[in-house]
Amino acid sequence: MLMTANHAAQTWKSIVTQQLPPLARFENIVLATDGTDISAGAVKVALHMTSRCGSQLTVMHMAPTHPSVAVYNPSAVEQVEQAGREVLKQVEAQAGTACVNCAPVLRHGDEPVREIATQAEESQADLVIMGRRGVHWLERLMLGEVAARVVGHVHCSVMVVPKDGDMWQKGILLAVDGSRHSDAAAVAAGNLAKRCGLPLTVLAVCASDDLKCDMVKALADRVRDLLRADGVAADSLALEGKVAETVVKAARDADCDLIVVGSHGRTGLDRLLMGSVSQQVMVEATCPVLVVKNP
Repeated sequence: MLMTANHAAQTWKSIVTQQLPPLARFENIVLATDGTDISAGAVKVALHMTSRCGSQLTVMHMAPTHPSVAVYNPSAVEQVEQAGREVLKQVEAQAGTACVNCAPVLRHGDEPVREIATQAEESQADLVIMGRRGVHWLERLMLGEVAARVVGHVHCSVMVVPKDGDMWQKGILLAVDGSRHSDAAAVAAGNLAKRCGLPLTVLAVCASDDLKCDMVKALADRVRDLLRADGVAADSLALEGKVAETVVKAARDADCDLIVVGSHGRTGLDRLLMGSVSQQVMVEATCPVLVVKNP
């Protein structure tokens, strides 16, 4: 059932004033990097966001080690540690003076999902940024279902950046489904749009097993109107089709270079973080994808 306009406004106000501001401001960011060129886009975005938002950035690299290796082959552990320290130094050099609040962290382990989640918790992160389809330990993160595990394990939002990705400069596409989770994503997207001075397109997708298309359009219009009232240059549209494919295509057609979605939903977008749909969005999108979690 669609919310009334008054209820929607009250819900939005509650999200803006009580629930989301720390996450929407991205005050503490964790960058997970494997040191390869596949992480280059994630590094660029993390450094830009840190500079623009005045954030604290934790640059994390995992030295792939196992307790048995440390016992029987300590020299091998030292080698991977040294390689990890070089990765962190490279990011520090790239940041230069633009990142005065950057802290390098070298973690040890054999399960990157667990290490990223632990680091996010220890850093009280608002956002984890990571590259896509890395060729070392991070490559397992970018195979769709494992990326969904990262989103499921961390308490904060997650941004996946393709190899050639960069800071968004054209526009933001926000996918909504009427849930409180997509409302949380809308607040984050709206804050980013205002901070970057960019237009925002609100998209609702009518899939065959979801709401009727006229109802879906009302969802997009509601969020558009609330964003406009908050000073965001927002437009809305409703499209029919498979959710992930439609989101990716709409971003491309609207010339948007950032896609924002909520972590869960009660219609089509609840599948964004499961299996092939998540893999489609994160792999096929040529721009960064931000998955916002509602605390």
